[in-house]
Amino acid sequence: MRHVLANLFISEIIISDAGLLTVTKVKVSDDLKIAKIYLSFLENKKTVEELLKIIKSKHDLIRHHVSLNIILKYTPQLRFYHDNSIEHAERIDRLIQKIHKDD
Repeated sequence: MRHVLANLFISEIIISDAGLLTVTKVKVSDDLKIAKIYLSFLENKKTVEELLKIIKSKHDLIRHHVSLNIILKYTPQLRFYHDNSIEHAERIDRLIQKIHKDD
């Protein structure tokens, strides 16, 4: 499902203010009724909260495209979350570089 969503954000549902939008992880519940989708944004022109609001407003359209591309017993409800692990890793990297620079 991650690949389908990633391709969808590249080709069908383009959010220009999102910069580089990456689908980092998808967790589908055991009963296939809910999919938690984790997104990362780089070089975005709007805040993460604004981007998630835009994406959530397109829920039905995104879900429709998912249903066309993945054959599941149910097409899950999609829940979108921000994955800040990339920003966190960059912050750690900057701190490590600063430590080595001070040596």
